[in-house]
Amino acid sequence: MKVSAFLFEDTKMAKFIIKFSRFLNNSALNVSAVLMGLMALLVFYQVITRFVFGAPSAWSEISARVMMVWMVYISMGCVFSRGSMISITFFVEVLPDIFGLWVKRAVTIIVLIFFGVLIWYGWDIAVRVKNQNVAMLNISAFWLYISIPIGAVLSIPSLLEWHILNVENKSEPADLKITKTAEV
Repeated sequence: MKVSAFLFEDTKMAKFIIKFSRFLNNSALNVSAVLMGLMALLVFYQVITRFVFGAPSAWSEISARVMMVWMVYISMGCVFSRGSMISITFFVEVLPDIFGLWVKRAVTIIVLIFFGVLIWYGWDIAVRVKNQNVAMLNISAFWLYISIPIGAVLSIPSLLEWHILNVENKSEPADLKITKTAEV
């Protein structure tokens, strides 16, 4: 077994992770787009009720905030799969290639541990606040806080996809390659 053989030496496993990650990311982006549209409508409704009718809606502002929280956590994985998280690459670049590779692997493991912490404590806090209600909405705070562990779970495949393609330097299978048709 080669030194570079990590968890993803099996290309079937790598291909499955990449496909699954892309499915989750596409779904997350679609749900986030719907939430963004609903947020815009709710904020517009809030402005109309406040400034036109002089009687601000009590529930629309907090509903938009809850949607924003869900949108952020649901789409968090999309940022990981694109490698768009803030990173400091200077330290890795000055190291010899083999050490840089192991540092990147260690960072992936640390981020996975962080996701584990988010899942564990996110679930814990969601269960703790299940008997409290969100102001003005009269729903359990559980539904707000459960977005934390759900977002972390949804981010794991995206992190693994990024790791496979960028750290382990596996090339994308031909049937999974993304072709750009237009740039903005």
